[in-house]
Amino acid sequence: MKTRQMIALAAMVMVSSTAMAGGYLTNTNQNAAFGRNLSQEAMIDIMATYANPAGVGFLAPGWHFAFSNQSAWQTRTAESWFIDPERGPFAQGFVNGTANTAATKKYKGTATAPIIPSLDLAYVQDRWSLAFHFGVVGGGGKCEFKNGLGSFESKVALLPSVFNALAAQQSATGYAMETYMRGKQYYFGGQLNGSYKVTDNLNFALGLRAVYASSNYYGYVRDMKVVTPSGPQVPVADAMAPMVTQLATAVPQLAPVMKGIAGVAGDVNLNCDQTGWGVTPIIGVDWRINDHWNLGAKYEFKTRMRLKNESGESKSVSVLAQLDEYEDGKKVAADLPAILYLGAQYSPIDKVRINAGAHVFFDKQATQYGHREKELDGQTWELTAGAEYDVCDLVTISAGWQTTNYGLGDNSRYITDMSFVCSSNSVGLGARFHLSKKVALDVSYFKTLYKHYDKHQTDYNGIKGNFGNLLTGVKAQVEGVAQNVIAEDMAAGINPQDDPRMGVFSQLNTAVANISAAQTPGHDRLHRTNDVLGVAVSVNF
Repeated sequence: MKTRQMIALAAMVMVSSTAMAGGYLTNTNQNAAFGRNLSQEAMIDIMATYANPAGVGFLAPGWHFAFSNQSAWQTRTAESWFIDPERGPFAQGFVNGTANTAATKKYKGTATAPIIPSLDLAYVQDRWSLAFHFGVVGGGGKCEFKNGLGSFESKVALLPSVFNALAAQQSATGYAMETYMRGKQYYFGGQLNGSYKVTDNLNFALGLRAVYASSNYYGYVRDMKVVTPSGPQVPVADAMAPMVTQLATAVPQLAPVMKGIAGVAGDVNLNCDQTGWGVTPIIGVDWRINDHWNLGAKYEFKTRMRLKNESGESKSVSVLAQLDEYEDGKKVAADLPAILYLGAQYSPIDKVRINAGAHVFFDKQATQYGHREKELDGQTWELTAGAEYDVCDLVTISAGWQTTNYGLGDNSRYITDMSFVCSSNSVGLGARFHLSKKVALDVSYFKTLYKHYDKHQTDYNGIKGNFGNLLTGVKAQVEGVAQNVIAEDMAAGINPQDDPRMGVFSQLNTAVANISAAQTPGHDRLHRTNDVLGVAVSVNF
């Protein structure tokens, strides 16, 4: 696989959602009320339409409306080293005109989503109710890596070693590159629920959610160079030109082979859109046991999603077999998992409500491209808790907590430095201000405290395997040319061992063997931050 192909792969698989809570692609945070109490599984509230759709049936008869907006700020950091954490090749790199300062690099991406809206509307009769919810059920913003990531810089960082092995009469002491990555991802969901009270205390709900996905991935890796001992940065093709000329003179048949190797450092530009849609069936139940206890449950079935690619670089992408996932016009499997919600609310006195809940995301059954879901060690699960207190008729204060645990296992191949999640704990607090008997204002803030995830690889992002594909092709071409030369010598009555061209073949084969024997370990330490502010207005009429 050519170097530029490997870099293109890195660019095209970058997923940059700003999922604020929940599974790999699922946002369980759907409104500002969630920010002040993260346990909504058994709440009876217009803004619990997403978390507890059956609870809507216990609202007062009439119309209920809520509109919410949240603003999220998130960072993603990958602290990476390649080959050696102290003396690795990253220390010899120049990225976007700036010299790297160490062999271990920190790559930071920033994600902002100032507008994350949601809307809830319900009409409740004595036995029947109908409710609608709209929100960003997955993704929710964009993420920008101004200086790329280690997963694709490592491929450029290996170029000096490859160059020196193939062009023994010259030397390269480092590399240079220009790079930029940006991705954005939104999964919009419109959900319609109908419910019916079987008894005065038991309500069942059925619903459907239509999900529309819209993503864009833009980036480039270009102007790749090797640094010479005297200091100048020289494009790889130009640096190898003398060797190509020399080989073209000694063995004309090898000139195309070397030109192909020299061309692996060509620029790569990406501007790929992905869109698709799916439908999520939903069932829910709410049991209002008495004035003190309420139980709620919801099950969302798996959402079958197939994303269609539209690439501005369709010609360069379509010819790369390893990148067929991003071929222009192709549909890619990207299912959203089934989810189980369970929750309870206890009210010891009228002014206090205590909540607890649990979520299970069935990620291992959600089909991904290439069945990537098989790389997971287990399902994602969450626990939540929260409490509300009516300070007076005008003010309710609340706080909540959630722990999220992903089934990644150790050194998971499901995630990369371009697209990763980390298990976490989230805390939130806020208040509801009752402006009148019919109008309320919610304000909230919650913060997610992520754990670090360490991923060690014996072959960093498959770089050795990828270069192995390239070298296998080079070796086959060299051997084919060598066989033709031997045949020519034999026909001319010349001993092939006396042919100076055989020394060139031996030199190239030795270089290929040396590159193939290289060790390419690497390590990523992944971390994230997340802060969300929310405000919402609800009206009963």
